[in-house]
Amino acid sequence: MNMRRHERMGKLKIVIFSFCMLILVISAIFLANTFINVYYLFYNGIYGIILSTIVPLIILYKNKEKLSTIGFQRLHLKQWMVLIIFVSFSVCGQIMPLIAAGTAIQWNLLPICFFPLVMTTFFEEFLFRGFIQTRIEKQFGFIIAILVSGLMFSLYHIGYPGFRSINDLLLLFAVGSGFAAAFKLSGNNLYVSYFVNLPNALLTYILKSGQFPVLDINSTIGAVITIILIVIILIKYGATAYNRPARST
Repeated sequence: MNMRRHERMGKLKIVIFSFCMLILVISAIFLANTFINVYYLFYNGIYGIILSTIVPLIILYKNKEKLSTIGFQRLHLKQWMVLIIFVSFSVCGQIMPLIAAGTAIQWNLLPICFFPLVMTTFFEEFLFRGFIQTRIEKQFGFIIAILVSGLMFSLYHIGYPGFRSINDLLLLFAVGSGFAAAFKLSGNNLYVSYFVNLPNALLTYILKSGQFPVLDINSTIGAVITIILIVIILIKYGATAYNRPARST
């Protein structure tokens, strides 16, 4: 009886946590796009550093978990194969029809979107895949975890004014589920889902830049600073976590 109650409580906790995080993330992104003067406070700071990075790390630390438990693992042959297959289908599937049709592709937009999307992709993968998906999988199984991860990835885009149509949200659900499937097929390797997501994000911006927030040199500077801070936080956490005894199972 106590075991079943413990399992129910575990499931309830992850459901409540996931729902609350989704609402907080949507709210932070909505406020960032509403109050442009303090965009970086809400987006880079609250959404990125606090909600997507520090909150998960605090929970990991409390549970005495290392970064490897959420997907920071080496890439082996299996992971490379999953990565290559998913990137090939997602990127080539979008770009080849355009090249065949002679459509001009604005590759000149790549430098201005590179660092902001490198940063945002980390937020998405660390929170939705590495942290939340692994926890939902433990409680509900991998199929529900993939669907919930894809759904959260889709719904969090409601915070962006350019991604609120039903068609966009359905497409994002399919895309997010694909990232989640790549994560699972790779053995829950965060590097795989990150590098499956990043080329898709860069290409999507190049093809649909009008739907994104305006990116400029300030966005690049803000992203570089945020990336440096996140690297420092992760290194500090890794050094601390590996000096603590692992949680007994």
